Amino acid sequence: MPNLNLDISSTAVIASELSKGNTANNQMAEERDLIGNARRVMDAARAAGIPVIHVAIGFREGYPEVSDRNKMFKMIKENGTLKASSEQMEIRDEVKPLPGEVVVSRPRVNPFYNSELESILKARNINTLAIMGIVTNFSVEATARHAADADYRVIILEDCCASRQREDHDHAIKYVLSMIADIASSQDFVESVR
Repeated sequence: MPNLNLDISSTAVIASELSKGNTANNQMAEERDLIGNARRVMDAARAAGIPVIHVAIGFREGYPEVSDRNKMFKMIKENGTLKASSEQMEIRDEVKPLPGEVVVSRPRVNPFYNSELESILKARNINTLAIMGIVTNFSVEATARHAADADYRVIILEDCCASRQREDHDHAIKYVLSMIADIASSQDFVESVR
């Protein structure tokens, strides 16, 4: 898909969970130079005037956002991980937000749930989302599913995504995301916004 036919005025890049903790020791992310690819996408988007919106998870001290009925987040609370104030949850320096860029804090896997993301996109008249991040089969997939249901055009920047296991990433791309989104590369995006 060499040309994505983007309307630059109504497109945004969503960079999901590019934190130090999520990218550390992620073999798939390292092998595909996910951070380098994501940086090239961000640089091209910024040069074209496309907003880059960063999505980060992180919980307050004491985890008041976490219900004991939520199996996954209850385990996170019990393990004391994903604290918003921790160094592990800081966005990597290579892809950190520039002054004025929005960082959406999300309390769940789906970044649209109980956050200001939808309001930000509507205020900017965005109807196309180029999504990248970690983990492909969790936050990236949840973002894409919600966006597709809300009638956004969804583009997955495949070489800017990674899971802990290659087969999880491949399954999400082939059997889920390809049904609801255009699958493209970072290079496809860069060439489309020049």
